[in-house]
Amino acid sequence: MLASRECARGALVVVLLAAVAAYAGCGSDGDAGPSSNATPDPDGGSSGVNAPLDGGSVGLVDAGGSPDARADYPASILCPEAAADPRCGPGFAAERAMPEPELAAAIGAGLAAWTDPASKDGACITCHSPDGIDLAKIGYSDCDIRRRALRHVSEGQADAIVKLVHALRQKYEVRRPLHPDKFRPFQPAYEPFGQPADDVEVVKTSSQDARDEQFARYLTEDLKLTWATTKIDSLALAKKAYAELVGLDLHAIKLGVPFDRFSEDPSASEGVCGRTPAAAHAGRSIFEWVPDIATSPKPGSEAAWSAAVAAYREAPTTENLWKYYDAIDTLTECSHLPAGDFTRACDWMRFKYKSVQVLSHMLRHDLRLHPDQLADERANGASPREHEHLATVIARSPLWEAGDMIRIAPLERRDNPACFSSPAHPCTVLPPRVDQSIHSVPSHKEALINQGDLFQLSWFVMSFLNDPTLTKHADNFATFIGDYLESVMLPRYDVHHAFIVAVMAARKSAASEWLDASGFRQGTGKIASVRTFSFKQLRDNFSPPASGPRRAIHERMFANFARMWIYLVEDDLRTSGTVYGRDGAFGGAPTNEGGLLSAVRFMRRWVKDLEGADDPAIDAAVVSIESLAKSARELRTKDNYDRENGLQPTSRWADFQTPYAP
Repeated sequence: MLASRECARGALVVVLLAAVAAYAGCGSDGDAGPSSNATPDPDGGSSGVNAPLDGGSVGLVDAGGSPDARADYPASILCPEAAADPRCGPGFAAERAMPEPELAAAIGAGLAAWTDPASKDGACITCHSPDGIDLAKIGYSDCDIRRRALRHVSEGQADAIVKLVHALRQKYEVRRPLHPDKFRPFQPAYEPFGQPADDVEVVKTSSQDARDEQFARYLTEDLKLTWATTKIDSLALAKKAYAELVGLDLHAIKLGVPFDRFSEDPSASEGVCGRTPAAAHAGRSIFEWVPDIATSPKPGSEAAWSAAVAAYREAPTTENLWKYYDAIDTLTECSHLPAGDFTRACDWMRFKYKSVQVLSHMLRHDLRLHPDQLADERANGASPREHEHLATVIARSPLWEAGDMIRIAPLERRDNPACFSSPAHPCTVLPPRVDQSIHSVPSHKEALINQGDLFQLSWFVMSFLNDPTLTKHADNFATFIGDYLESVMLPRYDVHHAFIVAVMAARKSAASEWLDASGFRQGTGKIASVRTFSFKQLRDNFSPPASGPRRAIHERMFANFARMWIYLVEDDLRTSGTVYGRDGAFGGAPTNEGGLLSAVRFMRRWVKDLEGADDPAIDAAVVSIESLAKSARELRTKDNYDRENGLQPTSRWADFQTPYAP
């Protein structure tokens, strides 16, 4: 297994997957072992989850489904060791270490300034971590910290905060902090392709296309994924491609989608703190983590909130993180707002504030993965199932909701419908101080639109990497099927979109722990399941690259998507004898709704359209699926059919109701 630094450099290890846990967790002979998906069924036979892989499949994997949780940052995103970069402050050096009494005094005085409720526009803690660990781990310079602190506190307090940061770097032995301009939280492989300088560069179509093309080459030339490189014309190749998609460590895959920096600096263009003056728009962006509205304790809740945060500072465990995190909704509110209705801005900034708490915990412990949302349950010796604690898991997963707030109520809207033209078209109005911190390139309206789009895209992709099944981000069917993620990805990154579609289907079908979940999630965790597929965006908004090297790769990826699943669905039906959501209506009643068979018929036509001809082997597999599905035991209940949607888009499957016959 490669260390995460090696993975970050794109050198993912190739390992032999004799039995991929995501496919079945079974031995190659199909007998159910202790971790098998093929669990006994009360009625006899198997439970209906995926059939086992034959041995000998090869996948690309860092650590299977549980990649190394420790961050191992490459030198390229760290501050230099010498004081040669004006953006960076000093890391810890033993020769400059404070004696213990001085260290304790610096932390005490610094925390008093950090938490001072009399601070202008809110104390530091109302937008940052409980103790300043975010500024200690991310290497902001003394000058920048002091300059920005002076907007809120006195000179003496600003100096105390600078010394607090030095003390924390000593306490946590931060010798080379993360570079403020190069560190992008949750960025897989730590750096994106292209390293765009600012949001204006990120949003350029030419820049997006170039980074999308780099990603295409990465998938085909570096990772050499079967799905992206080789015509899948057999079950063996389908299993190999599937094993690779399931086994990828998504946190080590280098993307061309740049995530937000922790904080942008509206004064960066002014040549402050010894820096060369930058372009007029540099740093004037809301495409960042730090909220611009304070989250403070409600009147009467100050003592309870301070106690919860102090308990975490004293013992910063994941369990204590969730104790004070869970209290954010009940004990705190937005503060220091001007007159006006800024409710949506407040709600958005509170999701950013929650996200900063999660990130700060990760920085403190050098973690690269989201903290376990059920760590407190496990600490008590329990073995909780996530779908039985969904409300808790969703509440402790703020990244998706932060992006979704801007999907529902964007910062601005293009053309018609305009903001507030109807109750269905709200917008997020920012307080004047925040709105004025955003540039006007090419215009203020366009900047608001672009920055909102970028924020939504990066935070949705961030969330997808943490949970590619999309089962745990929101209690929303459109979120679960990938509708919102795909719709924001499609106009910008064609190959990235193809990758997300392929990985999402593979990971959904592999998540066997969700097979017996309730509601629309039920049926997740099986290949021959309607829950594996959604074609809403592909049918309505499909937009492949017009030309160039990406076009052929893109067509191969989507043709192989269909080929892989047709072979795998046939194999699952043959070996398990079960199906989830065979038809659009329970019992095969006439309907325009879609089920698994509609998806298979659609994918058969998809292969023909992309490749320009029928494929006899694919056609034979589809004929076999039609036959096997008739006798397969249906796992989806009538109640689930009555309550939940089927194949997407809804009511668009009239052309795919007739069984295929050549």
